[in-house]
Amino acid sequence: MGYPNLLKKIMENSEIDFSQQELEALLNNILTELEQGDFQQRWEVSKILPSLGTPVLEPLLNILKDETADIEMRWFVARTLGNFKSEIIIEPLINLLKNSKSEPTEAEISLQEITIITLSNLGNSAIAPLIQLLEKPDSKLLATQALAQIRHSETIPPLLTVVNDPNSKIRAIAIEALGSFHDPRVIPILLEALNDPVADVRKQAVIGLGVRLNSLENINLVEKLKPLLWDIRPEVCQQTQLALARLKTDEAATALFEQVQSQSVPISLKIDGVRSLGWIETAKSLDYLQEILLTFDPQFNLNSNPETIEKITLVREIIPCIGRFETLELRKQAHQILVNFINSNHPAISDPKTKQLIALELGKLGLIEAINPLIKLLIDPNPSVRFHCISALKQIEPEQTYQYLQNLSHQKDISSDIKQAILIALSEISNQ
Repeated sequence: MGYPNLLKKIMENSEIDFSQQELEALLNNILTELEQGDFQQRWEVSKILPSLGTPVLEPLLNILKDETADIEMRWFVARTLGNFKSEIIIEPLINLLKNSKSEPTEAEISLQEITIITLSNLGNSAIAPLIQLLEKPDSKLLATQALAQIRHSETIPPLLTVVNDPNSKIRAIAIEALGSFHDPRVIPILLEALNDPVADVRKQAVIGLGVRLNSLENINLVEKLKPLLWDIRPEVCQQTQLALARLKTDEAATALFEQVQSQSVPISLKIDGVRSLGWIETAKSLDYLQEILLTFDPQFNLNSNPETIEKITLVREIIPCIGRFETLELRKQAHQILVNFINSNHPAISDPKTKQLIALELGKLGLIEAINPLIKLLIDPNPSVRFHCISALKQIEPEQTYQYLQNLSHQKDISSDIKQAILIALSEISNQ
């Protein structure tokens, strides 16, 4: 059977018996294509190699060890070796990392990365040799990266040895990995890392603490995290907001509210702070959202200047957060906030997009009391606002809503504009 036919059979996952001669010929052809082919050809043949079994290991390991070989070819070899759960591949992979250059090229970095992935896929069997690699200054970063990806409790002790490493990349990688373990040894390390001089380390510490809230009952995490709401780096602030949102406490809500109200906080962080308040889902967080919504500068107007755009943007973010609450008591509170906002003299009410959002969220809250406020919006001059009102009415107990509107349409004291709008709404609701 010729090489193309053998290749086709293998690609089709068909069972096929090879003679020793055929296997050697096939392997030679594949290795030649791996050596001489372009990226796509190498990609295809690398998918075939694992199906040939252990006979391919020796030639593949020889390629991996050859520092003069084409780096892209060695990349494919390192990737392919990940399909073999054999301990004989560990030492060559470790040696590749050990012998890495201090200033690698982009291609060499890519080879290191795939080697790390392959080692991490080998699991526990790779931990011991990686620990040895960790002890060498030139390979400590690569060893930390590999250990961090294994995600087994046996990696905790070696990772703990590098949490105070002078290299901030190593610290950040170790803190990120340790943050995934629910182990009491990790908590004091994460708390200490909140004060690290490097932002990425602080960020990873916040993330780690934010996912282990059940393990922190005796720690006032709000007090620990609150200073990081004012961090010089926005990515640290954002992760802190998320961590506080997961706490779902009034104390966390207060910390977020204070941040959002500050004049020195940029709009991007205010938006994230508002969203985090919405995720807390307590009466207190809802009160704070209302206060932020209804508080506005008397100079506020709808002119297209940067300050106004920021304020309108924040209003548009708050409204969906208010409509997110799920318990009946909080939904009633949220409903009343939106109704009060419609009836307020807030300048944002003249913004069509804002009115659309209010209509949409009143519909999501699903309370029958929303019908009257929505009727007021049904006569808005903007057709999109009217459309959103009708859509909202369809979500509020359709039968009761239809009957209510039907009765209202027969009243003599309503204006012709409202009556026409109600008839259109009735027609839409009856057709759903």
